[in-house]
Amino acid sequence: MRYLAYGCILLLPLVVCSFAGADPSLLGYSGMLYTPTGDVLAEGDWNIGANSNEVEDWDRFNYYGNFGLGGNTEVGVLLQRTDVRWVSDGADTAQDGPAVDNNETFLSIKQVFRQPTDGKPGIAAGVFDITDEVQTTVYVLANWQFGREVGQFRGRSLKFLNLNVGFASGQIEDLFFGAQFALGSRIEIMGEHVGDEWNVGARIHPLQGLTVDAGLMDVEDLAVNVSYNAPL
Repeated sequence: MRYLAYGCILLLPLVVCSFAGADPSLLGYSGMLYTPTGDVLAEGDWNIGANSNEVEDWDRFNYYGNFGLGGNTEVGVLLQRTDVRWVSDGADTAQDGPAVDNNETFLSIKQVFRQPTDGKPGIAAGVFDITDEVQTTVYVLANWQFGREVGQFRGRSLKFLNLNVGFASGQIEDLFFGAQFALGSRIEIMGEHVGDEWNVGARIHPLQGLTVDAGLMDVEDLAVNVSYNAPL
């Protein structure tokens, strides 16, 4: 937890821009730390970024890009790069043997079918790892927004509390849910439950177009996600 606190203290003085509303997750698609949300990039908008959910071991990185197609649809690609070490019997280990790069490329698509309004939920669905490089993930979710308005995104208001509840099959299994708390228009606190894990973190916009996430996966492993978001 101390890593997250230190990161927030260092970045808070730099915060100068407003809440974007469709920021990328560790898997690229618009989401919280790991789970998708009911947001997508607007038509012509794009982002690129890099992250790692194993910062302490420094052996796994993701590089990604997403694009808004219009029609409430976004598409993305994510390259996963993992350095593993092996011994002669083929067992993976963090100490022995030469380093080997294992790369996977994941394609994704996501669409919002309805936006949340007046207490009624928004509906979104998507597919991650379309080509089944590891395991295709299909998900559907509902999201609600409550509380005071903290900003605007695609002509609709963004509220203080954003709740997401969904169901997935694949690399994400069964029920997942999470909450985003927008503290003004400049910083979010995020918490989510996926699988058997609880993830917590903060999302900050230190410069125009720049988003920085710092989180603890399973309230233990430090994850960092940095992206640049811009219109076409």
